[in-house]
Amino acid sequence: MLEELRTHLQQELRLPEIKSERCVHTQIEQASCRACVTHCPRQAWQLDDDSLKINIEACDGCGLCAPACTEGAILHSHEPLLRQFDQIVVALLACEKTEVEATPGIVPCIHALSLHDLLKLYRQGVRLLIVATGQCTHCPRQPTQTLPTALIQINQALLQRNCTILQIQEVSADTWHSQSQLLKAPTTTEAVSRRHFFRRGLQSALKETLKFKGLLPQDQEFFPPPGTLLPSSTQLSQLPYVPQIDPRRCNGCDTCFKICPHEVLLLDLENPAYVIVPENCTGCQLCIDVCLSKAVTVTPWSIPTLTRLPLQNTRCPRCGAAFHRPIDYPSPSNLCHICTQVNHHRNLFQVME
Repeated sequence: MLEELRTHLQQELRLPEIKSERCVHTQIEQASCRACVTHCPRQAWQLDDDSLKINIEACDGCGLCAPACTEGAILHSHEPLLRQFDQIVVALLACEKTEVEATPGIVPCIHALSLHDLLKLYRQGVRLLIVATGQCTHCPRQPTQTLPTALIQINQALLQRNCTILQIQEVSADTWHSQSQLLKAPTTTEAVSRRHFFRRGLQSALKETLKFKGLLPQDQEFFPPPGTLLPSSTQLSQLPYVPQIDPRRCNGCDTCFKICPHEVLLLDLENPAYVIVPENCTGCQLCIDVCLSKAVTVTPWSIPTLTRLPLQNTRCPRCGAAFHRPIDYPSPSNLCHICTQVNHHRNLFQVME
């Protein structure tokens, strides 16, 4: 009885936390995202016309749905253990299948680290991941996106920025356990004076230290787009998600920039143009879902080629409304995008005597 209760409590603690306000399905009804459903190895997520829900009996808390969610709507408590090795910060992560005794850094699946998690670790100074895994080839979970694949993509972007890459080292379970015990906790790079410590208060100082060490839960209120976590660059470099607008398809309806939750697509009224800020993109694809002319695309891990789309202002000769559209749009008429789709003569009729 006690063993069953313990198992049940462990399962409850491993269930993901849901930030429903971040989910794209709360933004628009026609959102096409099915990432959590597709990537769940146990089919615990269920999406229908009415709701998105999780079957807690089927969920084993692996956390693989979290990196699949581009909006950070799914959170888990699987945190790596941060340690200091020489002059670098090391993140230790081990799969529960290695049967290492319960200790910080043991997670259900190492592949549950998202792109956001890895870039956040990099900003904390982590330059090496020490991992221990079980028999991944025989694991029934079989994640679509693996940790080594994510690191290859990140490191390509880091090399383009002339930055140190994030390395990974696979070790045995015994080696991992010994290193987790021998290595010391990292120290903050910024010295805090005694006067400054007491001025800002013990609580804030402790919170800042814990955040550096990776002991706080993942971002709860703010989920920064992964492109903003990469080191800045003076030249065009790869970004995790790059939205583009085809000027030959775009009719200037403004729906994409109105629906974008991250200010990726902006409208410049002084110098009429659509402005694209690709580093703010999370890849949610809401802009694609609402674009009726199929003018918007989002390409992962590419270099932005178009960040400004010039517009021309004009007035519709049929309804008289002012509107704009891309200069290169091959319009057969000067009608606005509404009048182009609506037949204003359909309600006209003639009384015959």
